Amino acid sequence: MTAPHKLGQLCERHYGLDKLPETVRIPALGNRRNETAKPVETATVDDLAFALLGLNERASALYREIDALRTVHDEARKAGALGSDIAIDALIAETGGK
Repeated sequence: MTAPHKLGQLCERHYGLDKLPETVRIPALGNRRNETAKPVETATVDDLAFALLGLNERASALYREIDALRTVHDEARKAGALGSDIAIDALIAETGGK
């Protein structure tokens, strides 16, 4: 059975696997290994574990960015900023330029 056929069968049998990527990115490991991309149908369990670590790092960075933007937005609104106002300027004005 070919890999694409096996992957298709797997996706049909398991709900949610329709979002399975064709390739996984395996992050660099110190100085010993460069980042690599590998087709998901040839990825080992360890490859998936390392790919998950990389994805979790990216997700954490994205959540921190979302939280920072939400904080600026919310604080600007609390300071009375309107939709067309510059958010950072509103925060600076609210703190008296400090």
